[in-house]
Amino acid sequence: LLIGLADVTLAPAMAADKPVGETPLCATESCHVGIVDRKLLHAPVQDRRCLDCHEYVSAAEHTFRLKAEGEALCATCHQAHEKPFVHPPVRDGRCSDCHDAHGSDQPQLLLDRPEKLCVRCHKQDFSARKFVHGPVAVGACVVCHASHSSAYPNLLVDSGEKLCLNCHDDLTPKPGSIGVHLHAPMASGCTKCHDPHATDHPHQLEKDVPELCFECHAGIRDAIAAASVKHAPAVEPGGCTRCHTPHFSSLPKLQKAAQPDLCLDCHNAALPLASGETLTNMAKLLADNPDHHGPIREGACTACHHPHSGDIFRLLYKAYPPEFYASFDESRYALCLSCHIKDMVEKPNGKGVTGFRNGDLNLHWVHVNREKGRTCRACHEVHASKRPFHIREEVPFGRGGWELPINFQKSDTGGQCTPGCHKLRTYTRETPAPADQR
Repeated sequence: LLIGLADVTLAPAMAADKPVGETPLCATESCHVGIVDRKLLHAPVQDRRCLDCHEYVSAAEHTFRLKAEGEALCATCHQAHEKPFVHPPVRDGRCSDCHDAHGSDQPQLLLDRPEKLCVRCHKQDFSARKFVHGPVAVGACVVCHASHSSAYPNLLVDSGEKLCLNCHDDLTPKPGSIGVHLHAPMASGCTKCHDPHATDHPHQLEKDVPELCFECHAGIRDAIAAASVKHAPAVEPGGCTRCHTPHFSSLPKLQKAAQPDLCLDCHNAALPLASGETLTNMAKLLADNPDHHGPIREGACTACHHPHSGDIFRLLYKAYPPEFYASFDESRYALCLSCHIKDMVEKPNGKGVTGFRNGDLNLHWVHVNREKGRTCRACHEVHASKRPFHIREEVPFGRGGWELPINFQKSDTGGQCTPGCHKLRTYTRETPAPADQR
């Protein structure tokens, strides 16, 4: 209840001078000094209108009572709060739980600093958490919560996502943005992923990434768990956000940048693997070799590589023989045949099928479709090279790593090569192939 002037304990000297009749002034040098000795005063106290709130019980005995109890008294001046969600002290008429009826050193005549006042009822201790929301850290609860009543649950001053965007307006697309991909939880409100007060996880996330992401993306979690080859960002702490933006993107799958630039953020150095192998510095390879494989030219690394996990080496989507020699079977070359027609390997006659032919003789068929066939990588770089058709400069052969030069030269109607495996051979699409090359 509001503190009445009659409730104030007076010093003995003041009691001796108690008025015996009505008086126009309550606060003097000897009476009720503490009531007016505050930085901020309630307007009736400031104007010395004590009888706005108090009324005499007995002027002769100098006793008083409040004109009304609790909220009813405050409501004679202060507008009632009629929004559907009401702060319990307001609902129960306990205004003095938060406010001093006469004066205070705090704004709004609060009994204490907001960060200390709110925790009198709201006992959560956020100080021990590693990551505390800015308003919570400085005790600015009213940045997010209305202190009396609100149209929104939890006394929020606005609807959830709109409230957050009052400060974090960079985390949503600008009005009128076209072709934007929005992370699905954004439609459910920011608290789907973030705690609005404090957590032990960066950005006040409810859990660490990737565990938080897996709560929705359970299929990816299960696939990674079962896979023999796992992409490092998919399993390392915070890894998902190395490739995906958590809020919105102009790119599919919420990618942070277009491929291959996104991939080259990590693949810009030689990367050691647990197997003892080292992945090539792909950024340097692509910069030094201008003839890029089609998927790289088109910004589609994920046309060949799974971005999360798989059961084939190098996270390839489909089968691809890693050896120099391998007999041909369509299933073993499934990755390449996802884009390239299988006739290029299966048909001896290459006319209308491939430009790599001597007359009509399909030279892909000659190299690949045999018991001891050369795999694609025997002649082609899978990412980029300096020569046309991604032809390699050389290829490692044997356990000792012997480098076989290819020495490919392109001509207007064909080309030639002098690899370490045979003498100079020239081919042209305009002349039938000699019998000894069939």
